Amino acid sequence: MTRILVATTNGVVEWPDGTRALNGTEVNALALAGEARYAIADSASALRDDGDGWQEVARAREGRVNCLIASKAGLFVGASEAHLLKQEGGDLVTLDAFEAAPGRDDWFTPWGGPPDVRSLAEDESGALYCNVHVGGILRSDDGGATWEPTIDIRSDVHEVTTASGAVIGATAWGLASSTDKGTSWEFDDGGLHATYARAVALAEDTIVMSASSGPRGNASILYRRPLDAPGTFERCGGELPVSFSSNIDTGCVAGAGTTVAFGTEDGELYLSDDSAATFTRVAVDLSPVRWVVLL
Repeated sequence: MTRILVATTNGVVEWPDGTRALNGTEVNALALAGEARYAIADSASALRDDGDGWQEVARAREGRVNCLIASKAGLFVGASEAHLLKQEGGDLVTLDAFEAAPGRDDWFTPWGGPPDVRSLAEDESGALYCNVHVGGILRSDDGGATWEPTIDIRSDVHEVTTASGAVIGATAWGLASSTDKGTSWEFDDGGLHATYARAVALAEDTIVMSASSGPRGNASILYRRPLDAPGTFERCGGELPVSFSSNIDTGCVAGAGTTVAFGTEDGELYLSDDSAATFTRVAVDLSPVRWVVLL
């Protein structure tokens, strides 16, 4: 049976058994590494659960932490003001190589505040991808020792992920995809009602992506498309409303095999076992969802 781990503003919930942990804690992000589970708690600390409960493994001394990845090269955490941190003992230490990334001086946000690291991914070769909002997607082929930009920062990337030999991103221009590790990109909005995409995942060779009319999330809809068929986005079906009033956000859509799950700001959880063709609503009483992973 499919098992889903859901990060919420009030702890972590495991579906379908309803096990809850970290009650009273805002859990901002989740990641998996083998049997180990990782989480960001209260935008400050990295936690790990090896099966015997959540324990803090490292803490940021300043700023806000947003996302994390337990990669082959170690535990990396994305933070506010576009910092990338790496675990060193019990601390999350600023990665100097990322501070020196080419193009950093051009990173921005539309409202004038400092940019953030929003999502992280790793491909089969161990290459790391770091999504800066707004600063594009940077790649490291040497475990974080050096970083290079890969995409026009004006594409306004909200999430990056990898699978099936591809790198894909949810952007303000729709879907961005690359089959050469980010050396070149193609954009696609064919079939979408609007281009502002906030979350993206892969279910085997099916792309699943949310799109809305803008940052406030009006008319947010979940779409699917074969990885190799640009221009063919179609709405996901089943027990979904015509649209959601809030964005289906970064980290809130997860795929593995033909299974897809996603969570919403309203505390609902949806599940599909047919590569997002149809969904069933499986939970309605959660706190606002911040991240979803399939176990």
